[in-house]
Amino acid sequence: MNYQVSARKWRPMSFPDVIGQAHVVQTLVHAVEGKRVAHAYLFSGMRGVGKTTVARILAKAMNCHQGPTPTPCAECQSCVEIANGQSFDVMEIDGASNSGVDDVRSLRENIKIGPAKGARRVYIIDEVHMLTTNAFNALLKTLEEPPAHVIFIFATSELHKIPLTILSRCQHFTFRRIPVQTITDHLQHIVAQEAITISPRGLEITAKAADGSLRDALSLLDQIVAFAGQEVADHQIDTVLGNIPHELRREMFHAVVTRDPARALEVVWAVGDQGGDLHRFLGDLVEDVRSLIVLKISPKSLGRIDVSEGLNREAEEAVRTLTIDDLQRVFDILTQAQDHLKHTEFQNYVLEMAVIKVCQLAASESVSHMDMTNCAKDQITTSRTQTSLETPQAITRGQVSRTTKPSVATRPKSQRVTAPGFSRPIGSKAPVIPNDKKTTRMSTLTIDWTELVERVGVEKPNLATYLEAGVPVKVENGIILIAFSENRDMCREVMARDDNQQYVQNVCRSLCGSEVELKFVRLAKSSEPVKTIGELGQEKHKKQAQNLRDRTLDHPSVRMVLDEFGGQIQDVCEDRAQEGESQ
Repeated sequence: MNYQVSARKWRPMSFPDVIGQAHVVQTLVHAVEGKRVAHAYLFSGMRGVGKTTVARILAKAMNCHQGPTPTPCAECQSCVEIANGQSFDVMEIDGASNSGVDDVRSLRENIKIGPAKGARRVYIIDEVHMLTTNAFNALLKTLEEPPAHVIFIFATSELHKIPLTILSRCQHFTFRRIPVQTITDHLQHIVAQEAITISPRGLEITAKAADGSLRDALSLLDQIVAFAGQEVADHQIDTVLGNIPHELRREMFHAVVTRDPARALEVVWAVGDQGGDLHRFLGDLVEDVRSLIVLKISPKSLGRIDVSEGLNREAEEAVRTLTIDDLQRVFDILTQAQDHLKHTEFQNYVLEMAVIKVCQLAASESVSHMDMTNCAKDQITTSRTQTSLETPQAITRGQVSRTTKPSVATRPKSQRVTAPGFSRPIGSKAPVIPNDKKTTRMSTLTIDWTELVERVGVEKPNLATYLEAGVPVKVENGIILIAFSENRDMCREVMARDDNQQYVQNVCRSLCGSEVELKFVRLAKSSEPVKTIGELGQEKHKKQAQNLRDRTLDHPSVRMVLDEFGGQIQDVCEDRAQEGESQ
């Protein structure tokens, strides 16, 4: 007997045999039983999910000598001819090679002929989206009012190309992608019948490679058996499918967990030396990281995600060591690298830089997270009591910011601040540390954040705007730590540039009168509320405005005017001209 591929040998012959399309099968069975079969159906879905197979089964159900019946006998002449593709009453037409108007005109003439042996003539048009626009238009009238003995069944893998005028005349069924577990179970049944030895993991790998298509899974199984014989090992499946060995994925995860970029580079080189597909390797890494994120959020979901046995140890270590934020950033880096791989000749370079960034990110984020955790009390103190941070030194009247003009960029020249120890306003040159101050680190620093923003804004107003987005979290031992939330990464990157960081650091030194070190980091997520420098400045302006209003209302002259004439005060501001004279 001639060899027959598994996809044909194991093709379903009845509705109960159809795999993974229960919603379609149930509807059609009920339609046949209730004699409510429509004159036109449209089956859409990806390749290899059963569209043509179900169309043939429906044709047998309508033309079986015992029918119409949802359980065709598969033994009568009509069922046998339909199964062998020899029935005169069932016409299978390839839409790609019969796409013109003339083909549709010929079809319109042929449908007038009644069935030869069965009850209906069934026209199955595969890849119907390949018909031309004129061909579709020529089919409209016939499709709307066909002869009573005709049933049209259209199949397509590109539903968006079907005109709405055709869709409205058909009953549409969407064939779903078949789940991996369903394909795996079906493959297990087939290998048992065929006396093929293959591990459950091997079947699962094959099912995943099929990407939801049962026909593809059976074709891959044939290819694997042709390569390995009746005894199939897992590494042979990896060879046929071109999969990256799990050992390399495990090594990569170990490098990420241990923050070892050199080891990660060796893994990338090993993949290239073995002729591995970098796209597939990167896709495997993305899938593994996604599984770890889900496992980190929901430990009970272990049965619903794919973490192979070879990765279990590294997965447990990663879940324990890395935070959800760390894993999400790793996921973002890898997915961005996937996009870059599509548009570059140097794919190995892109992957190398990506794994280096992942390893360094894991290390830096871990350090930042520790710093943020250790200084959480400092942030809470900052958000609740601002006296220690906002009033480190006495502020003269000329240094008090105006409540009516809080913007840094519009501050007039007359209000430029002269720092202690300077004979000229700040802004004419980069700030320097006064010579009469000791440049030793202080164990405790106090910073007026509003004053810092104003001084930075004298020369660089745009930089001051970026600085306002930061959150002051640590001011001690000569170190000033300013954090930026994840959606403010651009601000952090601008502030971290060498020239900008040096400028702001010099302003901090002149403001504190001591040697300080400035660091910009990403803000770790916390349940405690945090306030940015801009928000702290707004609160300070509000307090100053309220204090000025209270003092004004307490002034005897103001009280006398209000008592005499009535009314209320709308706004209060200081006399700038008088302030300028006093300076």
